[in-house]
Amino acid sequence: MQTINSYVYDNTVLVQLDEDPLIKQRNRVVYTRPIQIYKGINNIIKIAVQNADQKPIDITDYVLTFNVVDDYVYSNATTVLTTNVCVSNARQGIGYTVLTDYDMVQLTREQYTYNIMLRDTCWGNVATYVDDNWGAQGQIQLIPSAYPQFTSNTVITGV
Repeated sequence: MQTINSYVYDNTVLVQLDEDPLIKQRNRVVYTRPIQIYKGINNIIKIAVQNADQKPIDITDYVLTFNVVDDYVYSNATTVLTTNVCVSNARQGIGYTVLTDYDMVQLTREQYTYNIMLRDTCWGNVATYVDDNWGAQGQIQLIPSAYPQFTSNTVITGV
């Protein structure tokens, strides 16, 4: 008998917000992995907002936006998809966004970048960072073949 294991993991993006530039950072994220998203299904991406000490930030008064950017030609980079981040636990800085199957239809390439923008009432739009080198964008890998769309068979009768 064959056994097939299937796993469900949170696709979590750690986002850092520089609240106070005078605080020296003690912990460093060495590697930010690319996000893998799939055509044919809804993709849920969990977002955790932290400060430079990797402590959760209360995001009650903030609006977060997840943007997918096509930067194939760097000088003509364009945002191809924007979704709001739904807050699930504001005190812990936890939210999520859903990239729907419908959203995936308009994405035609396999490599994109993403950024997460934070908006507050005092400063307006503020950059957030996905790595410790003050990188405001991460990588997305779009995989079209994991959940292909069903196409009906065509039967040809007679010649």
